[in-house]
Amino acid sequence: MDQRYVQREPRAWTEHFLVLGWHRGVPAIARALIATAGISAPIIFVNVGEPEDIGKQLDDLKDAISVKDALGHVFSAPTFLHIQGSPAEKEVLQSAGTSGAKALIIVADEVAGALAGADDRTFRYVISVRELNKDATIVAEVVSPGRTGYIRNAGASEIEVRDTRQPFYLVAVSRAPGLGSGARQLFGAGSAQAIRKQVVPQELWNKNLAECRAWFRSERAELVIGIISDPESLSVNDVMGAGTGWVQGFIERMLAESGQDVLAEARGQRQVRINPPDDYVIGIRDSAIVIPTGRKIAAKT
Repeated sequence: MDQRYVQREPRAWTEHFLVLGWHRGVPAIARALIATAGISAPIIFVNVGEPEDIGKQLDDLKDAISVKDALGHVFSAPTFLHIQGSPAEKEVLQSAGTSGAKALIIVADEVAGALAGADDRTFRYVISVRELNKDATIVAEVVSPGRTGYIRNAGASEIEVRDTRQPFYLVAVSRAPGLGSGARQLFGAGSAQAIRKQVVPQELWNKNLAECRAWFRSERAELVIGIISDPESLSVNDVMGAGTGWVQGFIERMLAESGQDVLAEARGQRQVRINPPDDYVIGIRDSAIVIPTGRKIAAKT
């Protein structure tokens, strides 16, 4: 445990994180929070779940992300604490040090009742937190998009609609309000500015990244933010040789149906470089990771 928190009651903690409510996705949220905030960032989980059940899940998570030495001794582990009680109750929140918390993530609480009532519980949790901490960042997860205004009026700093990318978005906005909206523009399936993988034209091979960026900016109105280097692909013929007949056809069908680049993996790992230096030399197997700027390029005469 971080020395700042040794032999101190949670109600006296500061700069820690609170996760209010519980559902099966909370461990993934905690893992993402540790990945961005650091392993020493204490997290207190406040919910009505049974201590044995919640404690077992937190212990499993702690074991999965703890740092161990060569002998298997744990010398660095995240600080997790479970406080049983309703996040709507002032005394429970006080015992968790809500007034000194750096940020709070309120999830669609499923241990306190049916999912259909989760947004109403979130509303009550936000109201209770704001009475104790007027400045903390409160990120609230909602089930129904139509309830976002309702919960924002209660005092939530940011609101995220529950979906499969929830851990990333919840943690992103708890660390930096507004970042979740930017992430949705970059990764949202329906976003016009979602990042894409583009083939680098042959004329740019052996040129440096600065020249590549300038070309994509002027010719396609796209911003290059990284490079994907694909491994050399093997063909079925390379693996099986000639004259294998139905075996070769079978493998071809299996690969086509799997949708996996199995043979490419045989020649090495795909490498992804985010924001490489300008003097990086573009190779024949490189593709560009780009963000469309949304502007149109005038036709050249």
